[in-house]
Parts: sequence; C-alpha cells; structure tokens
Amino acid sequence: MHGFRAEITFIPKSEGGRSTPPILDSDCEYRPHIVLGDPNQRKPILQGNEIIETYIGMAFRSYQHKVEFNQPLNAELVLIYPQPIYDKTIVEGATFTVREGGSIVGYGKVTRSLDLLSFP
Repeated sequence: MHGFRAEITFIPKSEGGRSTPPILDSDCEYRPHIVLGDPNQRKPILQGNEIIETYIGMAFRSYQHKVEFNQPLNAELVLIYPQPIYDKTIVEGATFTVREGGSIVGYGKVTRSLDLLSFP
C-alpha cells in the first residue's frame, strides 16, 4: 500500500490548528505529516524538548475542493516516502492527527487502504 482514503477534519487556530484552511490543489503541494493515534490529541508527545512520535509524510492526491474548519472532507493521500512498515499500520479504521511541524492542525480516520503503483 502506498496510499489511503480518509475522512479528515481541519481545526481552527482557536482549537490549536491553522489560522486559515489549507489550500489543496491538483499538484499535491500540501504535504503535511500524520501521526497514527488518538484523533483527540491536540499537543505533540514530548520527551524533554524532543517530539517522540513517528511522523509520516503525506501528500493529498485527490480531495473535496472546499476546505472548511470543523467540517469533514474526504481525501486520498499518498505516502511521500513509502515504507513497507506502514502497510500494516495504515489500515481501514486507523485514526491519526495531521501535523505541520509540532502543530496539530487536524485529525482523521482511514476509510480505505489503496495499492497505488506510483506517485502522481
């Protein structure tokens, strides 16, 4: 598996997220990370000053065109750096948070795993 479909919700700055919704375009330019785990998490897990979670680089491949805060959208995401270990962890029903650096800007749930042969 190199990608998946998910239902994703972006959160506004008042909830710790973004000041504006992300711009999703057909060139896959929005490339956040995801961290598998509790979608209600709103702060990164630290050990001292170091984030100790596994960040997985993603790119949006297709999506609903209008992004609004606190409104779920359906999207197809692909791994930027495919690794076989994720084939067993990014599965239908898995939940995650969307990250931009140390900021949690959204959350989601995998609705379908995909077997993609190439990055767009």
